[in-house]
Amino acid sequence: MTFIPQSPRPSGEPFDVVLVTGDAYVDHPAFGAAIIGRYLESLGYTVGILAQPAWKDASAFSRLGRPRLFFGVTGGNLDSMVANYTPDRRHRETDAYSPGGRTGLRPDLATVVYAHRCREAYPGVPIVLGGIEASLRRLSHYDFVQQKVRGSVLADAKADVLVYGMGERAVGELARHYAEGRAPESLRGMAGIAYLTSAPPVDACCLPSAEVAAATPAGFLEFYRPFREATLKPSPPILSQPHGKRWVVVNPPAAPLSPGELDALYQLPFLRAFPSAYGREGGIPALETVRTSVVTHRGCAGGCAFCALGAHQGRQVVSRPPEGVLEEIRELAARSDFKGTIQDVGGPTANMYGSRCGHSDAQGRPGCSRPSCLWPKICPNLETSGEPLRKLLAAARRMPGVRHVFVASGLRHDLLILPGERALFRDLVAHHVSGRMKVAPEHVAPDTLRRMRKPPAAVFEEFQRLFHELRQDARKDIFLVPYLIAGHPGTSMEDAIALGRFVIEKLGGGVEQAQQFTPTPMTDATCMFVTGRDPADGQAVPVPSGGEAKVQKSLLDLKSPRNAEKAAAYFRRIGRMDLLKGITTRTERGGR
Repeated sequence: MTFIPQSPRPSGEPFDVVLVTGDAYVDHPAFGAAIIGRYLESLGYTVGILAQPAWKDASAFSRLGRPRLFFGVTGGNLDSMVANYTPDRRHRETDAYSPGGRTGLRPDLATVVYAHRCREAYPGVPIVLGGIEASLRRLSHYDFVQQKVRGSVLADAKADVLVYGMGERAVGELARHYAEGRAPESLRGMAGIAYLTSAPPVDACCLPSAEVAAATPAGFLEFYRPFREATLKPSPPILSQPHGKRWVVVNPPAAPLSPGELDALYQLPFLRAFPSAYGREGGIPALETVRTSVVTHRGCAGGCAFCALGAHQGRQVVSRPPEGVLEEIRELAARSDFKGTIQDVGGPTANMYGSRCGHSDAQGRPGCSRPSCLWPKICPNLETSGEPLRKLLAAARRMPGVRHVFVASGLRHDLLILPGERALFRDLVAHHVSGRMKVAPEHVAPDTLRRMRKPPAAVFEEFQRLFHELRQDARKDIFLVPYLIAGHPGTSMEDAIALGRFVIEKLGGGVEQAQQFTPTPMTDATCMFVTGRDPADGQAVPVPSGGEAKVQKSLLDLKSPRNAEKAAAYFRRIGRMDLLKGITTRTERGGR
């Protein structure tokens, strides 16, 4: 049990807000509880933080006393089920967001459990849910560990309000609402929140009930398709969904922070450290890869079917002014513990910094309902040249005390090969890759890529060719790390074999970054997984079974005897060893 009071307060005075998080507390802008805590503090509120409290009873939740305004509850930087379980539903062996990487310090469905304990500790104190777990579970959703469709986490937690998306604006308004003692009904017009009510607003878009969504795959599709259509609109409507006799109402999203507001947020006085007690337990592993990282923007216009970034951060890209980013780097370089390396300058997709939709509204929201600005072709209204990031990086590497400025965030390879981004591509290879450049082609099979909303394999092959040319020109001993996904809906075994062959012929026989598809809440790919249909067009989609998905992943590393035997056993069982033979022969030849 750890509790970290962030803000000074008169002795005996209650905290205005107590935040409860499933992560260990790290005062760093890459950690959600720290961002919200520091933001509330900047507005003049006192904030206490309960980090990974013991949850078996309510005693730990009274350690900081009764908050004056509300409890803010988050499962942590990851959905708690993703943090606790692997894609095949086994308990993870480590937790990067816990001291020493220990597991077992956060409960399953942490948002629900913590909310119940807060209510037991202090009945009557408002409970506000937030973070990615609450955001992506705000309405009916599929839980891959329990293998069932659940209703809104707001209804399960019996909380007062749920904040979804990047919630600073809504959290600030809620704090003001509670500080002024307004009636609960007065918050119902607030953007970026969800709440429970006995009857929906008259102008709400009413979705099929939680009971219908959970009953059958067809029922989930009946719910998800209008939900998806509504959220993609440039001006989303109010949504409502019945849960038994009550309704969950989701207001339209809050306007994203402006570039200036985003910059001010990331320049709050974060210590970029964890409490000394954690050091005695081995530290917090998740901090080490981001300690000297700098966030340049939020949002992603990629719209990949399996990715929840668009559902949580939004499709609109909001970029910090370069002066603010450089000032943050200057402050990092002045720290006594700085060793000369900026680990990452980036965001959800690093080379989308400075990009924007040419048809966006005054708040920067996209002006159309396309799920992706990059697929099936890059939208002509997407303004992206790579120049803002190239100039920013050039200025950063000239700063006194800075020896290396790396970009470790993912990069969109389909943008880097555009003529307008070639100069950025060249600079990245020459100056800003720490040994490995990370990109995400994900697959090579046309049908799979179409369902993923990723560019054709030929685009990645062109990227590979240019990368090797630029690497030779720069005389850099750096490598390409492609991210691949096995078992994605829409992937047949023939498609998986094509990917396995690509790994052997084009990638040397193995990959460092391959994962089995995980059906996380509120993505189109998860809807495909649950229903066997693509919500975009209603067409049937083949969905690999759990065992077949594991075999597909094994095909990506047949140099491993265990994987080779797993694959051989599967193809032997279905009587198709001929399919495997073409790959294993190449493996035995060393990929030649």
